[in-house]
Amino acid sequence: MPHIIRHTEEIEEHGFCQQRPSLQTGDKYLIEVDGEKRLRIVLSVELDKYVWENVAQWTTTIMEFGEGEYKIKELPINIGHPSHTDIPVFIANSLIGVLTCDKDKVQGELFIPPHIGICQIRGVAPFGFYDCKHLEKVIVDSPVVIAYEYAFAKSGITDMVFNEEVPTMLHTTAIDGCDSLTKFNKFFDRPFSGKYLFVVATPSVSGRRNCMNCITLIDRIITKSNCA
Repeated sequence: MPHIIRHTEEIEEHGFCQQRPSLQTGDKYLIEVDGEKRLRIVLSVELDKYVWENVAQWTTTIMEFGEGEYKIKELPINIGHPSHTDIPVFIANSLIGVLTCDKDKVQGELFIPPHIGICQIRGVAPFGFYDCKHLEKVIVDSPVVIAYEYAFAKSGITDMVFNEEVPTMLHTTAIDGCDSLTKFNKFFDRPFSGKYLFVVATPSVSGRRNCMNCITLIDRIITKSNCA
């Protein structure tokens, strides 16, 4: 299981420029610790207080996976298009995402399958495809059933496709800043007290990708959940 690291540092500021930690919220990277390469996801970078007039205290919260808790795999994108290629992704505890250094490789249409090789995929990691500006469309196959915090936030997606057989649970921040995803806006005006929206979709009339029995629009909210 991943564990949470909280790192506090004091940074001296010069002039009127606020100095920040080198890590940023949403960063995903590999780091070698004690001879083991670990996966880290930066969940937050927050200013705590000023300990002196020009010295700020910052706290960085990181989710870390040990070497045996994740795999780096190749995932095809733009299947069936001339721009078809493979991109490196991580799978950690059955959650998929892309390292920050590879985010610009995520372009066009992304199909998230139920597994890559023997690695099962059941959801999208926190900040999994965060800030993937060139990502345009996401197709989610069963049994991928959950998208965690900021999973696709600040990406360029204009459309999402879900499997009609299995309802999908999306964190309320999953598509924050996705300005081009206009048809989902009504679900994310934050009228709910819960953290996740449990949603279901209706079948597509277009018939596209019938072999996967996919749908093209989240139709209605069934319930809300306070899942942690």
